[in-house]
Amino acid sequence: MRRQLRMTAFHIRQFVSVPYFVQVMAVTAAITALVQYLAVRAWGAVTPAQGWTRAGVIGLWSTATCAAGIIGFERHKGTLVHLVMAPVGALRSLAAVVSAAASFGLASFPVAWLTWAALDASIDFDPMGWARLGRIAVGALTLWCGALATSLVVAALFVLTPNAISYEGLLLVPAFLLSGVVFAASAIPSWLAVPSRLLPLTVPVDLLMGRSPGPAGWTGWLACTAAWTCLAGLMGRRALRLATRAGTLEAV
Repeated sequence: MRRQLRMTAFHIRQFVSVPYFVQVMAVTAAITALVQYLAVRAWGAVTPAQGWTRAGVIGLWSTATCAAGIIGFERHKGTLVHLVMAPVGALRSLAAVVSAAASFGLASFPVAWLTWAALDASIDFDPMGWARLGRIAVGALTLWCGALATSLVVAALFVLTPNAISYEGLLLVPAFLLSGVVFAASAIPSWLAVPSRLLPLTVPVDLLMGRSPGPAGWTGWLACTAAWTCLAGLMGRRALRLATRAGTLEAV
């Protein structure tokens, strides 16, 4: 586990060194916070906490979708062959690369908060604010876990697809609808309720948006996240088998 964390930290540093990835996170979080701020000023549809928190969620997921093309990017850099041949195993080394996208996405929350704070002085840290901060911290951590599991599946799904980075945008809107981040105070519509519980982002988003998932919700989230993680492992092994037999991964 310690080695895996060290590898992930290394790849996060490599991820941050690419201006495009930093731009995806920062611009998405800042612009979404600005749009939310304008909505609050115009209609008052959401509270300031919901506004900048939603911007953080959208920024994190937008960054996590980079997992679709991150392995192809490593191929472009010429480092994929070293990752596949790593002594720790190809799956572990590639999982560290994919984990960097979702992990760096956590930076979208402070970016969204700072953007909102620059626009409006309505954010404070009174006793209720500290309680809200704790809820946001738990929500962000569990959202990261869900986004990580989803990113691993996405990476395994698109790893053998040419120009996989082109599909990143297609992953945004369905996840936003199913996670419930586009809904303010009300619960997710009934026609989305069942499929939304199959996505490990929904329960953390509920917590971040001020909705209480309840014990049953958290139990379902744990099972869902575990299922996505297992699916990622199975798909990753299958992708590597296909790559080594048919040469479709083009590691060299």
